[in-house]
Amino acid sequence: MEINSESYIQMREEYETLLFRRDFVKKEADEYLALYISEFGELTTELFRIKISCIEKKKIIAYCQASINHGVRVDMEQMNSFIQAEMADYNRQLEQMLRQNELCRSGKTISQSDYISVKRLYRSIAKKIHPDLNPLTDDSPELGELWVKAVSAYRSNDLEALEVLDIQIDSVLRRLGQEVSEREIPDIARKIDALGREIEEITTTDPYQYKFILEDEGQTKELKDDLLAQIEDYKQYEAQLADIIKSLIEGGVQFTWES
Repeated sequence: MEINSESYIQMREEYETLLFRRDFVKKEADEYLALYISEFGELTTELFRIKISCIEKKKIIAYCQASINHGVRVDMEQMNSFIQAEMADYNRQLEQMLRQNELCRSGKTISQSDYISVKRLYRSIAKKIHPDLNPLTDDSPELGELWVKAVSAYRSNDLEALEVLDIQIDSVLRRLGQEVSEREIPDIARKIDALGREIEEITTTDPYQYKFILEDEGQTKELKDDLLAQIEDYKQYEAQLADIIKSLIEGGVQFTWES
């Protein structure tokens, strides 16, 4: 397709619009996730922690019961090593949740005017060096690094970083002898279709869909009440499992430490 054809120019404009739309809804999804964690993170983390404790106790019970059935002592070192290995993935997930909670509590907020400036500046930068619009970005490690930094700054609403990057990008482009590229984009119709599907996928799934809970006070309260109820139920279950472990010990299960 000729780059000067009217239909191609229209398709290129549509493609650029969808690129910016895709990046914007990705950013919105990140923001909804951060808001969701800020609102419900402590409750969901507490619920997960208690669930982990219950799983761990169930594994201890199963381990002890198997030893009793075989008439052998429970080697504490072996049992602890086994339980730690079994619980490793759960504990990593818990650590990740705790880190997410901390990041959201210390998250950066900006004014509405700065938010608009972030969008405007990112759009300007993307027109210059978005890899799908300027092939030189993939060929130049320096431009590639600047693009990664620009995406990160955009996602974190860092206006100051974007302003600095915009100056750096212009400098690199001049040194490379190129301004904003308007090269023909191959398979543009297919890429437009793919972007449309990607945008639909983002906006119809979590975390983007969290917006409907966060914007509805009734749903927010309902979810908090449900999380609190689950926490209470699991606390009772945790206590029951602790009693079973105690009864196993009192009932004759024998432990030993082996060096």
